[in-house]
Amino acid sequence: MDISKLLNAVEPIAATIESNPPTTWEELGQTLENPSSPSEANILAINRFLWRSYKPLTNSEPAEDTHEDKSEHREPERPKWNCNQIRVKIRKLLSTKEMTQTAFLDLLDIEPKEFREFMGLTGPIAGEDNSTYLGGTIFFDHYEKREKEKLKYMKPKDRKRKAVEQKEVKTKRSKDGAELLKRIEEVELPDMDDDGTVPVFDDCDEIRKKINYFLGEGMVTKAAFLRALGDVNSNSLRSFMNLRCGANSGASNVVYRTAYVFFEKKRVLEGKEKSVKRLANEDLQGPDGFPLDNSPNWHFIDKVLNGY
Repeated sequence: MDISKLLNAVEPIAATIESNPPTTWEELGQTLENPSSPSEANILAINRFLWRSYKPLTNSEPAEDTHEDKSEHREPERPKWNCNQIRVKIRKLLSTKEMTQTAFLDLLDIEPKEFREFMGLTGPIAGEDNSTYLGGTIFFDHYEKREKEKLKYMKPKDRKRKAVEQKEVKTKRSKDGAELLKRIEEVELPDMDDDGTVPVFDDCDEIRKKINYFLGEGMVTKAAFLRALGDVNSNSLRSFMNLRCGANSGASNVVYRTAYVFFEKKRVLEGKEKSVKRLANEDLQGPDGFPLDNSPNWHFIDKVLNGY
């Protein structure tokens, strides 16, 4: 069949339909079934068939959707990672030196103040409205997809070499982490009692921040950290970390006291000075430190810490 002849023959018919357009499909059928010349009959039949086939797309009215619109019943998409997981990913990325903090913030167009606020929070939903969370989620989604794509197109030999290198880095980091835990355990605090307790001068939120940061560095596993705290149960850690923000949220949890001792030993080992906040807490709480329970005293303490 000569397609050019077919198109040339259809043009005048299409013009007729355009100048006097049928209002119904029946009228259209009548127009096509009464061709102006017999030689056009076959072409009109084909045209009619094509026209009707094309109706759902060319009709001025929206095409009928015979399928049920499931968008109304679609469950809202859940974020791939929660706020704590994004904080851990950010710390791991920055610890690799693959990207500086400044470059990371510039790329995501995030203000340093907003970034510090987000990284200082604890809890799976703490910081959901912070642009660092949204930007970080998008960044790591693309980052991980890109890494997978790179692996896909690598030669088997290169892929194997990369896996070996990653394993070596992980092994070295694990070895360094184990050595660090051993050195921390050997530190003796001057104000420690015979039962291993000391006055606590960091509130619960501060301890959660320190735990998040330490685990985010990736030097030790969560299991190794729990052993370093004195074989603390993982449920206790999960419960403590998932509590809402609050100076006394988790004061009676064993993780609060044992983690404070751990990080105080780490501070002494590294020769770091006490922070301004820590010194202020010592002045406010006196020699006994923060209460290790949810006593009414915390109501007053919380007001003082937050400037009423």
